[in-house]
Amino acid sequence: MRKRSLKKTLLAITATSIVAVGGSSLTGLTAQATTGSDAAVNFVANDTFNSGLDGWMGGAETKMTSGEGRDATQGVRLTNTSSAATSVMLNDRSNAVSNTVAGHTYEATAWVRSETAGQSVLLRLLEEDAGYDVIDSQQTHQWRTGTAWKKITTNYTATRAASSIDLHVLALNMQPENAVVIDDVSLIDTTENSSVDRPIAPPTPTSTPTPTATTTPPAGWNLAWSDEFNGSGIDRTKWKVDNLSTYGDGNNEVACLMDRPENVKTADGLLTITARKESAPVACGTNDSRFPDGRSFTSAMLSTKDKIDFEYGRFEISAKTPLTQGTSKGLWPAFWMRPASGGIGELDILEAVGTSKADSLSANKLVHTIHYDYVGTHPQQATTYTLPTGTTADGFHNYAVEWAPGSIKWYVDGVLSAERNISTTSWLDEAFVKDFYLRLNMAVGGNWPGAPDADTAFPATYQVDYVRVYQR
Repeated sequence: MRKRSLKKTLLAITATSIVAVGGSSLTGLTAQATTGSDAAVNFVANDTFNSGLDGWMGGAETKMTSGEGRDATQGVRLTNTSSAATSVMLNDRSNAVSNTVAGHTYEATAWVRSETAGQSVLLRLLEEDAGYDVIDSQQTHQWRTGTAWKKITTNYTATRAASSIDLHVLALNMQPENAVVIDDVSLIDTTENSSVDRPIAPPTPTSTPTPTATTTPPAGWNLAWSDEFNGSGIDRTKWKVDNLSTYGDGNNEVACLMDRPENVKTADGLLTITARKESAPVACGTNDSRFPDGRSFTSAMLSTKDKIDFEYGRFEISAKTPLTQGTSKGLWPAFWMRPASGGIGELDILEAVGTSKADSLSANKLVHTIHYDYVGTHPQQATTYTLPTGTTADGFHNYAVEWAPGSIKWYVDGVLSAERNISTTSWLDEAFVKDFYLRLNMAVGGNWPGAPDADTAFPATYQVDYVRVYQR
């Protein structure tokens, strides 16, 4: 099948033409099926690159060569050959799906490894008509990769019958001579094959708990910012980490917030905030009037203050709290937002508190709250949401809020869990019409959760797989 110029499909990406690199065309190739009579069909030809670079082409300034794939197999290596940062691309030479079924969902996966930590990689599916023009619905997902192999995935629901789906893997704004390696690319019809095994092998097991599957944002949202926590340390261009901070004293919290690996780190694709009960008191700065002899607890807080802020969007986190029933009294993990310029307005996306063995409170209750101010000009408005039976807060879940003019909606694992609008909250567009920044923290103690007790399990870890911001 003839490919059109990539100018239309690269959209805001800088490459606007293609370079046909490596291998002969694969005219007549059909979709590959994995072994087994019940296996799902993988529409991607030469998905493992065992036939070299056949069936694939690169974008402008993209050099394609064979590279070492997963498990010592062959992959494809993409290098930026320009003298400036630019986006490089891997594109299937013939659209992977040539005859869509309207309403069917197609899922793409690829394994990616960057040769330099922190490279942004985007996996994209485009639905196209017979003339290779992009139909006005598409899906993107972006990960910031590390130097280890990472499986990325996205899915797209076709809007028409008999159109086609084009698959791209793009490394965004790559520095000159840098490279990424890609292997084991898959595209399957999950509607047609909902009961069969997926053709891509699962990730290599580690001791790290496995996050839940990503919830795909509604159509019309585009990724604006994210941190996938795949680097070897906190990305200081994105996050400020409080150090020797007594923030939270106004709530009577008891932890010293510290910037050290014992309390905040990234490893194995996760951000981990750890609350600790210290064996000896820790001095929290030089002027801690509440605990002049040191604090018995430490924890951490990160924020994007003075780094980046947003007005409106979808703000999403995949996270696992330490709120195990009966052994988490005094713990208070949160994901929330405050105005960049200060003043009124607070938006709490995820808040929950732990429980003691004597508590009737369930550790599976979450609270979504908005505040006008802290002096009671207008009462705060809160909604409690209980996780479904069979799921617990100490497992990975997706928490999101969609904030638009006159409307704030909360979601847990894709389910609408709370909503506020002008009819419920007259002051909504007074408090939420400015830029807000993000905060991630785990408090210890305070007016709401109460103090830890003898059964509270320390160290307690609040783990985050990703933070993503989408905008329309």
